[in-house]
Amino acid sequence: MEDTMIRSDTLPAERGEARAADAAEARVIDAGKLQKPRRKLTKDWALWVVFAVFLIYAITLVFPFVWMLFNSVKSNQEYFRNIWAFPQSFHIENYTNVLFNYSVHNVSLFGMFGISIVITLCGTVLSLLMSSIAAYVIAKYKFFGRNALYALAVFVMAVPVAGTLPAQYNIMQTLHLTNSFIGVLILYAGGFGFNFLILYGFFKNLSWEYAEAALIDGCTDFGIFFKIMLPMAKPALIAVGVIHAIGLWNDYVTPSIYLPNTPTLAVGVNLLLSELRGQSAYPEMFATMIIALIPILVVFICFQKTIMENTVAGGLKG
Repeated sequence: MEDTMIRSDTLPAERGEARAADAAEARVIDAGKLQKPRRKLTKDWALWVVFAVFLIYAITLVFPFVWMLFNSVKSNQEYFRNIWAFPQSFHIENYTNVLFNYSVHNVSLFGMFGISIVITLCGTVLSLLMSSIAAYVIAKYKFFGRNALYALAVFVMAVPVAGTLPAQYNIMQTLHLTNSFIGVLILYAGGFGFNFLILYGFFKNLSWEYAEAALIDGCTDFGIFFKIMLPMAKPALIAVGVIHAIGLWNDYVTPSIYLPNTPTLAVGVNLLLSELRGQSAYPEMFATMIIALIPILVVFICFQKTIMENTVAGGLKG
């Protein structure tokens, strides 16, 4: 009887507490419903502001090239009449003129393209081969002086080019490698630098179990590197190779010093622009710039996904 009375006395209190808790929870839910639209509205405005800022920035980057493209197909008279007007007639001959009718050291712009392609392809292949060999050996083999070689590679990147240029030129001149394709390719084939650091990180994180399995099957160290490790490093090699090739294509200092009589596109375009500017042939000058820009633009469009992908990854997890 007493237990029944106690329970009946406490039941209303418990019900009151439950109702108060439900009411508090309902108020919290209602407050959340009121705050969500406000937060969503603020987030939408922030996204639109960021989009507008980047759109304006993109326009400032693209507009000079569009303006240059329009002016490259004008005549001289039409260009000086109004540099902002849309071309009334398209003078495609501006491009053919600069490709075949102008020359630097008896080399036309078309010939400069061929020289740049050969140097870029050969220099990129040699650089990737030497960098991948150096990175693989230092990353995967334990030997005396390994850490010192890695520190040397980092130090070489920190030393400014101007500090090593006089000594480098004296060595090249002593070995009779100036004004020679072989000398330029030797300079481009260095095993240390940016390529080495990227490939070192890749090989360092690559599992050694692949090599152990190949050694059990009787594969040699050279076979492991060329048949297993290099194919697995293909994404990293492509990304590094594209970046390196763009750098060689745009390189001005090395060809201008060591190939003075055989201008590449970077060297020849600079000299050709000075000549065209002196003749006030601005449409043809813009056409020269567009021609020099197209190869880099095509290469980047084709390989931008590969460049952006994460290439520093091993083959096994866990």
